[in-house]
Amino acid sequence: MTDYRTVGLVHLFITAVSVLTPLVGAVVAGTLLRSRGRNARLAMIGCLVMLPGPLVLMVGTGLGLDTVLPDLEPLMAISVLSGIATLFHLAGFVLILTGALSEPARPAPHPYAAPFHVHPTDAPPGR
Repeated sequence: MTDYRTVGLVHLFITAVSVLTPLVGAVVAGTLLRSRGRNARLAMIGCLVMLPGPLVLMVGTGLGLDTVLPDLEPLMAISVLSGIATLFHLAGFVLILTGALSEPARPAPHPYAAPFHVHPTDAPPGR
């Protein structure tokens, strides 16, 4: 293999991992929605917010930097695309941390105590 093919395969692997990781996180958080409530919902939204970051880089470099940002030099265009992707990562990371570090929701207290079950043999006569 040539060096360019090796670099291309490594780049493809890194892109696949950076796209699949938020998807797996969103699925895991989605399965925990009933037991974790709001915290799992924040984590799932954070994972989905992170998803466009690598896609921006992948589409931007795939279409060609001259097409996406024609007025900038290639190094500056990659820096701009990386900055956009970083904003998605930071926003998603903040949401995930908020979900992980906030206290779980407590169930609302019952307005009255549940009555004790009365066994049929203990019922008062006449019923």
